[in-house]
Amino acid sequence: MMITIQAKLTFPSKEDKQIVPDLMRRWSSCMKYAYNRLLEGFSRNTIKRELQGVFNLNSRYVDDAIMKATSVLESCKKREENPSKVIFGGRGLFERLKKRHINGKAYEKLRQEWQEKRKGNLYSRGDRSKKGNLNTRIEIYEYTGYGG
Repeated sequence: MMITIQAKLTFPSKEDKQIVPDLMRRWSSCMKYAYNRLLEGFSRNTIKRELQGVFNLNSRYVDDAIMKATSVLESCKKREENPSKVIFGGRGLFERLKKRHINGKAYEKLRQEWQEKRKGNLYSRGDRSKKGNLNTRIEIYEYTGYGG
């Protein structure tokens, strides 16, 4: 069974607020790197050892990045598409950016949308034997309204 939770994150400081986007960027880069290594024919274990050092992620995040890269690769093969032509972030947005038919703020907005989509979501699965997800903990605070 898979449970997806959407939540608003609050951070006590600016330094803490930068940690999550940085983690998402490194995880996304790790997943794309793993995808390219899988295309080159490297084994999962070889990729895992390499990725942990390059992206400074723990083994669970690296495992999840490799698993996500593997699923993208298998999906491409099932649809009989060329796996080397995959564009992370969406082909449609990429093609619109490439045409450069828009300028200024509209172009920047489109580029930012593509980059955010390219970063993707941080993927981290839980494990029943470990009583949940070791990378993500959800703490529930009683909502007291808008304090002042």
